[in-house]
Amino acid sequence: MVIRRHAVWLGLAIGLLTGCSEPPYALPDPDAADVQAEEERLATLLPAELLGGPGTCEVRLLGRDGSSSFAWAHCEAAPGGGDVFGLSIPVRVDGDRVTQPGDGSGYSVSVRRMFPERLAEAVLEDDGRLRP
Repeated sequence: MVIRRHAVWLGLAIGLLTGCSEPPYALPDPDAADVQAEEERLATLLPAELLGGPGTCEVRLLGRDGSSSFAWAHCEAAPGGGDVFGLSIPVRVDGDRVTQPGDGSGYSVSVRRMFPERLAEAVLEDDGRLRP
């Protein structure tokens, strides 16, 4: 009888935990024409903003909200043909204004301020599927 009661409680707990979990954050379709157009716009805008000059960026659009675009950018530059340097970060773009998260202990606070709640959580979990 005791084993049966524990089995019922365990089943209820597993069901509750499974039922409460949310599906992964849904990303925009990378094959959609509007998504590709926005990724191209961001890839053109971001090198100057993030690298301070010429370079290249690969961009994965993570979502939009009104005039704001949320993306993950992987950018590289080789100033004067020397060593390549780069960065890979989530960004928020409002028109031509680019916001990037803070460093160190300010990272998670700034990500939560930059992105909608579910997207912020996905960025902070960073399972790699958000990156270009």
